[in-house]
Amino acid sequence: MNTHRPERALLAAVGVAHLLPATVAFSRTGVERAYGVTVADDDTELLLRHRATFFGLLGAALLAGAVDDRYRKPAIAMGSVSVGSFLLLAQAGDLSAELQRVRRIDIALLGALAAASAGEVAALCRRRRPGRRRRAAE
Repeated sequence: MNTHRPERALLAAVGVAHLLPATVAFSRTGVERAYGVTVADDDTELLLRHRATFFGLLGAALLAGAVDDRYRKPAIAMGSVSVGSFLLLAQAGDLSAELQRVRRIDIALLGALAAASAGEVAALCRRRRPGRRRRAAE
């Protein structure tokens, strides 16, 4: 029986890491402090707070993947696209110290997601192997 414990722990950690920035959805000051930016106007504030809301949703999806096998693969895919897209976009220019910190964290999170994905593939291979042996023995 494979319980996917390492994959669950990795997804839970990545989920919590995405829930933390979601807390800034409640205040302009939180957004400014977290990202080291000055929010120029109400429209920009709304967009950044809305973005934080999506981090909360992604964090919840990752936690769901940590506890329920049915959600694990979609959660890994969503997390990888989210983190990977930031890393690609962050290559475009000079980043503030705060965003450089976010980039370093996202590199670690992408590594955790890659490890969780590799664990899923390994588990799939282990599940398929015994079935092949039984058929060959028949």
